[in-house]
Amino acid sequence: MGGNMNNTYGALLIGVLFATFFQGILSAQAYVYLQTYSDDIIQLKLLVLGVWLLDAAHLVLISQSCYHYLVTSFGDATALLFSTPELDLHLIFVGSATLVCQGFFLHRIWTCSRRNWLLTGILSTACLAAFALEILISRQIMGNRSVAYFSQLQGEVVALFTVGAAADMAIAIVLFAEDMRTLTHCDVRTNSLVDKVVYFTVATGLATSVPHCRRHLLLFIFSQIIYKPQYLGAPKTFIFIAMHFSLGRLYTNALLATLNFRRSLRQTPHTLPSAPSVPRFQMFSSIDVGEYPMPTLGRSNKDLPAVPMPIVLPLTR
Repeated sequence: MGGNMNNTYGALLIGVLFATFFQGILSAQAYVYLQTYSDDIIQLKLLVLGVWLLDAAHLVLISQSCYHYLVTSFGDATALLFSTPELDLHLIFVGSATLVCQGFFLHRIWTCSRRNWLLTGILSTACLAAFALEILISRQIMGNRSVAYFSQLQGEVVALFTVGAAADMAIAIVLFAEDMRTLTHCDVRTNSLVDKVVYFTVATGLATSVPHCRRHLLLFIFSQIIYKPQYLGAPKTFIFIAMHFSLGRLYTNALLATLNFRRSLRQTPHTLPSAPSVPRFQMFSSIDVGEYPMPTLGRSNKDLPAVPMPIVLPLTR
């Protein structure tokens, strides 16, 4: 059993540690959001609170499972052969947090696409199908508590990863298309936000700071290239389960990063040229033109075109 502990319950412990790390990032982002956007609508605040509670409950479940295997049942080899109810239920919490975050981005797609019900309906169906597979797998493993039964769910697990990855890829493509369509109709001030996004992404390197398309592409790569090969290559290990512990938090951290990034996007990274301001003329009978010298821009004053000076008439009662 000792040789198998590294890639089973050892991997489970590492997965809990990473989940705790991402939960800390999520808590920090939630605090920043509540402090910065206290004037947001109550629906957004409830959304943030809801996803935080889902991830917190999920962390409690997987931590209890890890404690059961490594502390309570320490030295009991028989206990390691059966799953716990908490470990079986964690799939539902991951799926719920994922579905809530996907619903947020689907609402944005629905708004940006001018209420395209067909497009939003197709994407929503794919997201709901992935959530249904999460519930199906959870019910199946609750009916058979043997740990060895995990490796027999290859078809369901592959379908879950494939449908979920396809939904993320579709959301990414649609968001990218809508962003590009919007940016093509914007002026230089708005287009400079792209520089801001690229700079912020390169400077931090955090998955939670990646813009909409890159974020969903990252989730697609994470589930399609890493999850599925780990399960197909080693279905009898817990490596894919440990990685699945943090999947929901990638979504929730992406959601919080999107909400917190709004104010930063409003500030352009460079000082843009602005239109010259017109001085406020006071109501005097005359004005000293010498107080407002004209800029020469490297040329002599005689080369400048004649500029008509404003005529200020005295006001009398």
